[in-house]
Amino acid sequence: MSQTTFTAAPAAPPLGEPTRLFSVPFLILNLSAFCSAVSFSTLLPLISLLVVEQTGGGDVAVGFAISVFAVTAIAARPTIGILGDQKGRRFLVVSGCLLTALTTYGHVWADTYAVILLMRLLIGAFQGAFFVGSAAMVSDLAPEHRRGEALSWFSVSIYGGMAIGPGVGEAARAWGDASTALDGFDVAFVVSGTLMLAATAIGMLLPREESLLIPGPAPTPAPSGQAISSDSSGTTFGARQLPSIAQPTVFEVRSADEPPGPASVAASGDLGATVMSRLFYRHAVWPGVILAMGIIIFPALQGFLPKLAAETDLGDYGTVFFLYGMLVLVLRVLGRKLPDRLGTTKTATVALFGAALGMVIMGTFVTPFGLYAGTVVLALGGSLLYPALMVAAVDGVPPNERARAVSTFTMFFELSAGIGGPILGVSAWLVGATVGAFYASAVCSLIGIVLLWIWQRGISRAGP
Repeated sequence: MSQTTFTAAPAAPPLGEPTRLFSVPFLILNLSAFCSAVSFSTLLPLISLLVVEQTGGGDVAVGFAISVFAVTAIAARPTIGILGDQKGRRFLVVSGCLLTALTTYGHVWADTYAVILLMRLLIGAFQGAFFVGSAAMVSDLAPEHRRGEALSWFSVSIYGGMAIGPGVGEAARAWGDASTALDGFDVAFVVSGTLMLAATAIGMLLPREESLLIPGPAPTPAPSGQAISSDSSGTTFGARQLPSIAQPTVFEVRSADEPPGPASVAASGDLGATVMSRLFYRHAVWPGVILAMGIIIFPALQGFLPKLAAETDLGDYGTVFFLYGMLVLVLRVLGRKLPDRLGTTKTATVALFGAALGMVIMGTFVTPFGLYAGTVVLALGGSLLYPALMVAAVDGVPPNERARAVSTFTMFFELSAGIGGPILGVSAWLVGATVGAFYASAVCSLIGIVLLWIWQRGISRAGP
């Protein structure tokens, strides 16, 4: 039998080389993500109102309640990584949704601020598993030259769910208060949990990673940096390789050009550097930081818009979320190829500036027209931020390390919420008005533009 040698770093993605974008697993994953997004976005405005109406909390209390989930979302990443290594992306998607659904039902007993915080902590850990698994799987299922488009479609599913979720939650709460003997909040939590169960059921239809791998014998494992062998058929990725090569490792994180194994870490002798190298995949840190600054608009909208609407009698805030989500959905469909064509700098700069301007308009003109005008600008600017930065986070990353880059990048979702909620709450308290949260969010987006330029300037100086 003739022998062909190849290096230990694989050149094909864990799920085999995809030949088309709209495969059945890709569509199933997006449908599951849509249901999950509806459920998750149903919760957020309800939490804000629950803190205000049931516990008498103010801006600072709202800020911490909507952001505390980030603590466990980040702390759970090592466990998520271990489970992902052992069980695969599908396991993270299904188990994350199921545990989130059960915790959402548990909100029925959230009668005090302490219990609300406990529920939010649990949600953070469980929803983080779903998001890491689904984001990594989307990248794996997409042909390399269409990865930006795939991420745009995935974000369409997320934003489509976010568009209708707040309205669903408010409608369920109003119906529960008017037509049942139950508390309206409890009815809304049951509806949200049921939607997450639907996401779980759909996720279970995803094929296991082993069934998507190119059939073939597994090469004999070799030490890092040595060659390993395959047979003359040229097949290099069998199902048995998933545990050792195609693992969606989440937390043993390093730069794309750093060889695996502990040697490079041990050589430095720097414990702090060791910890950081395992927590963050270097290639994805800058895109993640910039994303975090841009998406602080979400805790502003989800946590403080319902409070502002109640204070100023602005009416149904759910229509604002619906308009924003639908605009983002349409813009991402129409502009799904822009991140690949325009590049990160141009796309992200426009997105961040639009986010800042939209927040300023919404905070300055506190009328229905002002909110809708600000929402349009917000959607026009921010619709492509996530796809552009996600492409940058995984660009040039070896396929078997892509989940690590995705994990670091998506970790900044939690970091953004974790720092954003308190920043917005304290800002509103200092200003003496809820609109202070909107202005603080705009400032964060502008800081994101500065960081983007610093990052890109550093890349251009470094050269190819």
